[in-house]
Amino acid sequence: MFCGSCGKQIPDGSGFCPSCGAAAGSGAPRPAANAGASTGPSAAAAQRAKIEAQFKAGSQDAIQAFMVLLKDPVGGLAKSYGLFDEGRALMVGGIFGVVFALVLMLAALSGGGGGLGMMMGGAGGGDTAALIAAARAAGYGPSTAKVMFQALIGGLVFAAVLMGVCVLVRVVFKGTSKLAGEIYTAGACLLPLALGVAVTLILGMVGLYRIIPAVLVFAGAYMILMLFAGFQRIVGISEGKAALAVPCALVIAGLVMGLIGSAF
Repeated sequence: MFCGSCGKQIPDGSGFCPSCGAAAGSGAPRPAANAGASTGPSAAAAQRAKIEAQFKAGSQDAIQAFMVLLKDPVGGLAKSYGLFDEGRALMVGGIFGVVFALVLMLAALSGGGGGLGMMMGGAGGGDTAALIAAARAAGYGPSTAKVMFQALIGGLVFAAVLMGVCVLVRVVFKGTSKLAGEIYTAGACLLPLALGVAVTLILGMVGLYRIIPAVLVFAGAYMILMLFAGFQRIVGISEGKAALAVPCALVIAGLVMGLIGSAF
């Protein structure tokens, strides 16, 4: 036991400090050896905790929006966007874009799963996936890790390009939304594609390659419908302008992705 006044050691059983005479247990507690160090959390730890809290809140918002869109992907787009303020809608749109990229990465992990092969190689999606797997087994072609990384980066780039094109649509057609509206619209429109690739991944695993084209067409159609609804009800342009903006946006996004792909 130590004296609370002078810090000297007090013999066990003694009621007073032999050095200063203070009663045992009185005064301030003995200072620790690192008393000069800060006892609060570091700035880095506080920033990390803040980011983790924001990501958790954003994930909960994304799940809430997804449940609305699952029931009504087209009509519920504006409704789901209205659940959040600008900052939260921006976060949710970004999370949807990341989810799309992660699904593509998982498809690449399975050698294409048919769905990724369809997106890359045309109608012979099953043959494309089989050829990729055979080439890897023979020691040719890129490794699985490299293909997964490329698919992830490709998905993120496509999401970013689509978001940028949505901003361009708002500027050209004089929409009324702000950045959060375009980011949310683009991110939400990628969800049908993500679900489509996930379904084709399962179909490819069980060998049902003939169904894959129908699934991808279905997913692509919903993406177009949601993009049209988003341009109207979120970006804030007229029906006629939205009808023109949808094909223009998809063509521009495709051209930009082609240029990026040829550069790398």
